[in-house]
Amino acid sequence: MLFVGAAPLALGACATPPGDYPSLAQREIERVDMVITPPQTIPAPPPSPAEPTLSQAEDLVKSVRSAHNAFLAGESAVRSRVAAARRANAGSDAWALAEVALAGLSTQRSRAMVALADLDRLFIAASTSGESTETIGEARSEAAGMVAAQDAVLSELSAELAS
Repeated sequence: MLFVGAAPLALGACATPPGDYPSLAQREIERVDMVITPPQTIPAPPPSPAEPTLSQAEDLVKSVRSAHNAFLAGESAVRSRVAAARRANAGSDAWALAEVALAGLSTQRSRAMVALADLDRLFIAASTSGESTETIGEARSEAAGMVAAQDAVLSELSAELAS
C-alpha cells in the first residue's frame, strides 16, 4: 500500500502550467541559412634538400651489406648443421640445432629487410617530392639483390632440412 499512496504525489509533479517550459517552435537562429566557406588551402612545405636523403640511402645500403656479410659468414656453419640433420627425425637434437642455426640466418635476413623497407620509404618520399630517385633506386636494387640471394639460400636449406 505504500506505493499506491505515493502515486498521486508523483503524478502531481507532471501537471505544471504550460508557460514554464521553452517553446519547441523553430528559433530565429535555426531559420538562417548558414554558409560555410571552405578553409584556405595550406601550401605544401618546400621540398627538403636531396642530400640528407641520399646519405640516408648510403647508410641503409651499408646496413644491408653488413647484414649480408654476417649472413654469408654464418651460411657455411648452417649448411653443416642442416647436412648433419638431413636424415635425423624432426624434434631430434640435430634437427633442433639446424633449426636454431636457420633462425640465426633468418635474423640476418630480417636486418637486411628492415633496411630495404627503409630504402623503399626513402624512394617513395623522393619520388613524391619530385627529387631524383636514380641514386636511391640503385641502392634499393643492390639491397633487394642481396635479400633475394638470402631468400634463395634460406629456401634451399629449409627444403633440405624438411626432406
